[in-house]
Amino acid sequence: MGLPAPVETPERNPAARRQHFRRVAIAAALGFSAFMALLLVVDLGYIGEFLLNASPDRYRRFRENIFVAETLHEVILSLGSATVTTALALLVAVPAGYALSRFRIRGKLLVDTLVDSAIVLPPLIMGLSLLVLLSVLRRAGEALGTPPDPAAGVPGRPNPVLNSFYEFFVYAKPGIVLAQFSVATALAVRSMKAAFDAADRRVEDVALTLGCTRFGAFWRAALPQARSGLLTGAVVAWSYTVGLFAPVAILAGTVKGRTAVLPTRAYMEVSNGYLEEALALTLVMAVIAMTVLIALKLLARRNAAGAEVSL
Repeated sequence: MGLPAPVETPERNPAARRQHFRRVAIAAALGFSAFMALLLVVDLGYIGEFLLNASPDRYRRFRENIFVAETLHEVILSLGSATVTTALALLVAVPAGYALSRFRIRGKLLVDTLVDSAIVLPPLIMGLSLLVLLSVLRRAGEALGTPPDPAAGVPGRPNPVLNSFYEFFVYAKPGIVLAQFSVATALAVRSMKAAFDAADRRVEDVALTLGCTRFGAFWRAALPQARSGLLTGAVVAWSYTVGLFAPVAILAGTVKGRTAVLPTRAYMEVSNGYLEEALALTLVMAVIAMTVLIALKLLARRNAAGAEVSL
């Protein structure tokens, strides 16, 4: 009489454990995506209910708030400033991420921490800090400028270089890019450093032994391997800047039709008690952002497939 066969339980069956983990992981991804979809559906339902039940005067107010030239201006300004900011951020993030990944830098821990501080600090603090910095430069320009001559009736003149920074950025469109750049660059640096850390350094070493300069090894060996990280950094920087609010509102202001972007315009509508207009602008921003993100991710997937084929 033989012993009974052992019962296969999930704890003893590795294949069952793998399937269990797969279900949990997929459920987590689908659950959070369903939560985000629910938020969009609720917003659409709220606006639809409002449009069905709104009084004629309130409906006219809604149309006058949304379907105006200022809204188109804000959409273009939001997309344009985010694109310019992303390009500038990558110009800094690619070499900075490579330096943090490859080179020995004195005080590297401090440098790395200062880069991350732009991510850790609240965006409101970044906007206030930028405004204080430009105010200090303006005061320095006044102190270093030409003093007044009361006898000759000649007024004092501030230093034109230092004084121009405040006038160029504060409550002006370049201030939007500066506020976005201060935060987006740190995110892009972090993405690029991770991409260069994952790249095979032996390819660069071979390039150096074959006579390439350090820049040549970076350009021909390291950067092609980090191509997916470059696109990831662009996606992260662009998606974050297009919805950035606090530093943009502090530094560039919220002047409708001039420096207001979609996030700041939506905040103004909520402050004025028009939640429906704010939700409509938010949905416009969400549709545009998701369309651009899908396009960038398809491009990243195509580049990754091409890299696998070439390898």
